[in-house]
Amino acid sequence: MLRLISICAVVAAMTVAVGAQDTKVTSRTKVKADDATVISLTGCLRQEPVSGHYTLLGSTAAAGDKVTTKTRVKTDVDDDDVEVTARTRSRADDAVATSGTMTTYMLVPRGGVTLAPHVGHQVQVSAVMLEPGEDDADVKIQDRTTVDPDDAPARTGRSQTKIEVENVPHGQYAVVSVKALAAPCATP
Repeated sequence: MLRLISICAVVAAMTVAVGAQDTKVTSRTKVKADDATVISLTGCLRQEPVSGHYTLLGSTAAAGDKVTTKTRVKTDVDDDDVEVTARTRSRADDAVATSGTMTTYMLVPRGGVTLAPHVGHQVQVSAVMLEPGEDDADVKIQDRTTVDPDDAPARTGRSQTKIEVENVPHGQYAVVSVKALAAPCATP
């Protein structure tokens, strides 16, 4: 019995060692909308405790009719130390001026986007804001993500989605894509 427990402990230790490896995840998301402005926002995702509404304390990276965002998250695992670094860059066609100052944005998830798992973490979101006088907008989202672990072949996934965003109150942003940047938010 003692030998069985020892073997189980060794197997468990080997499984953890195999599962913990350096990984690089790169993604490119293109969002295009008609009758709306596409916005790439980066910051800390929060959920209001009383209302349940989502807010983002952050800044606008790019805004325009079409926004392309490239994100790279690298995880470096060494013994008991894990270092995660993230970099995101956004570019807009027909760009709208952005200030880069920290602001609180009201977010409304759309098109199957789930924000709850990202609360309390730094994220990059692609969102649309309806143009004044418009009730809806057609949005096209293209995404390509590659996961490249050190000790295994890289895997790439692609998706293309078309959604209609409707009934978003003026001043709120309909989130159509969210990417975790891995860093938890600083506590106030």
